[in-house]
Amino acid sequence: ALLLGPLLVLGIRTGRLGEWARTAIVSVATWLAVNLPVMMLYPRGWSEFFRLNTRRGDDMDSLYNIVKSFTAWRGFDPHLGFWQPPQLLNAVVLVLFLLCCAAIGYIALTAPRRPRVAQLMFLVVAAFLLTNKVWSPQFSLWLVPLAVLALPHRRILLTWMTIDALVWVPRMYYLYSVPNRGLPEQWFTAVVLLRDIAVLALCALIVRQIYRPEEDLVRWGGRVDDPAGGVFDRAGDAPPRWVPLRLRPARLRPLARASAAVEVDGRQAVAR
Repeated sequence: ALLLGPLLVLGIRTGRLGEWARTAIVSVATWLAVNLPVMMLYPRGWSEFFRLNTRRGDDMDSLYNIVKSFTAWRGFDPHLGFWQPPQLLNAVVLVLFLLCCAAIGYIALTAPRRPRVAQLMFLVVAAFLLTNKVWSPQFSLWLVPLAVLALPHRRILLTWMTIDALVWVPRMYYLYSVPNRGLPEQWFTAVVLLRDIAVLALCALIVRQIYRPEEDLVRWGGRVDDPAGGVFDRAGDAPPRWVPLRLRPARLRPLARASAAVEVDGRQAVAR
């Protein structure tokens, strides 16, 4: 579901919403084919994952826990009873993620050149992980294939992957606890913060290359467009008329204004 969002924005920018609708329908149908039988036969077991995630507090890997570990802040829901859902934290997580998606959507619609699919997908998944209240170690694997496609720089990626892998060492020592010759929480959260900064740096580099496509190794100086983009590869900008001018690339705005003026003049002439 996360990856349908970038495809929707690109479908709007290129005027290919029909292709996106077919992809979304097939995705939903596939999800239902896999989940619906289990959902009907074992509803309690099927919904346990969602129930657990709703009731979980901020995980040890989350940005919220990092702030708590270095400050006196007690979190958004400090007075919860046992297994009560952290409603305020859940709301904050959702709002922050939606704000990030809105910013990514704005970049995708207004950048001088259409971003590549992998670039937008990496930004969305990274935003989800950074704003989420849970970042389990295996979640980092979601970023690896997208990072390779979005930013194929070996040294940069190996540096980020090394930092992410090194989080394991202080994690294990932190779980030992200090009385058992482990490490204090701040040692672990400091490395987690370094990992988050590395992910933010990747996002910044990707956004830079969106606005400076000549620096994008995949596009090879303009000789290649988006080899992983499917129907969006070499697609031109053709946003629907209902897209506001401020959500169009700057070079298309004068043409859209002129088209709108011609349409208004035509309506006035017919009215006369």
